[in-house]
Amino acid sequence: MKKINQVGSLITGIIWVVVGIILDFVIQLGSTYSKVGIVNWLGVDKNHPIGIAVMLIVAAILTAITVWILSYAVKRKAPKTSLHPFRGDKLAWVGYGYAMILGAGMVTVALQYVFSHQKMTASNQVALEEMAKKGGAALVFVVVLAVFVAPSVEELIFRGIILNYFFKEGPWWFNVIISGVLFGYFHVYQDFQIFALIQYSLMGISLAVVYKKTKQIQYSIATHMLNNGIAALSLISMAFGS
Repeated sequence: MKKINQVGSLITGIIWVVVGIILDFVIQLGSTYSKVGIVNWLGVDKNHPIGIAVMLIVAAILTAITVWILSYAVKRKAPKTSLHPFRGDKLAWVGYGYAMILGAGMVTVALQYVFSHQKMTASNQVALEEMAKKGGAALVFVVVLAVFVAPSVEELIFRGIILNYFFKEGPWWFNVIISGVLFGYFHVYQDFQIFALIQYSLMGISLAVVYKKTKQIQYSIATHMLNNGIAALSLISMAFGS
């Protein structure tokens, strides 16, 4: 019976992961095409404030709906999942998590130099940089997506669902690694790069450790936001410097 329950939980978790990924793409497509539609309808420039405002409103609505759906999925296995008052001892794990992510980046760079003798940038990152360089609506879209949407949605999928539905009763580290590798693959599946997979997987593992240690997903979301927020500053600087 226990094995049957575990298999059932795993299958349900896979379904929720797929639903979450689909909703993530719906947010991106919905916010993008809402902006395109309104500027075309009004006959204004693609960077017109009205277009940007519509894009942000649609992104906010779709993200709120997605977070509500995925939170429901997580609460089925972890009923205490909600926004709690931040505690200093748990908030420290945001710093620890960010330090682990920085360490993951350094490990990846070291591996690149050892095996390929050069530093390579993940195609996912290159695409974001190219979009950000366009400025205007494209820059706003990248920053909002990276700093707010991705941390909230991805943490609910890859930490909230995977860590609670995938082998929760198994060894402590087992679903942590699964969470990290699936998170890594999600970021490189369109253009597979082994070093990018390693870096994103280690980042995912770091975020999973934060969630496991704090037992509250808001801290892994905060860590993810911190990491992406700092990265977004470089994108903004790059956009205005180009």
